[in-house]
Amino acid sequence: MDGKDAPPLRFRAWREDDRDTGLALFDSNVPQFFAAQERADFIEFIEDLPGPYFLALDADGAAVGCGGYAVHDKKPETAALCWGMIHRDHHKRGWGDALLRHRLDAIAREPVFRWVEIETSQFSRGFFERYGFVQRKQVADGFAPGIDLIEMTLDMDAYRKAGRANL
Repeated sequence: MDGKDAPPLRFRAWREDDRDTGLALFDSNVPQFFAAQERADFIEFIEDLPGPYFLALDADGAAVGCGGYAVHDKKPETAALCWGMIHRDHHKRGWGDALLRHRLDAIAREPVFRWVEIETSQFSRGFFERYGFVQRKQVADGFAPGIDLIEMTLDMDAYRKAGRANL
């Protein structure tokens, strides 16, 4: 599927009782998209959310993904995308696009944000480039052996002006 034929997702705010669901989503993406040693970082993140975090549900109400954003800790005009993922069994259905659009639309509704940043890997770089993200830095093995850290930025003013945001 290219995403246009994907069944729609609905999103709801993350709850404390979503922990095991989130861990299952994370684990399904190890080792290709996340390193096993990052699991502790993810647990720490979901136990003390720094900003909005969402659970993505399919038409049957099953959790298929999660992701959110937070205000960058050093740049208040920048939103940082946090821990976005779709269960490995549901990749290539367009749901990663839906999750990213949901987060970008939420960010776009907050006029304080001029930039969006993400730290991702070489495996997801192309996905974010389709939305206008530009690579700023690459650190070989920055997350784990074989998983580079790629820093990317999106100009939200340009994103809004291009009419990409669903406000």
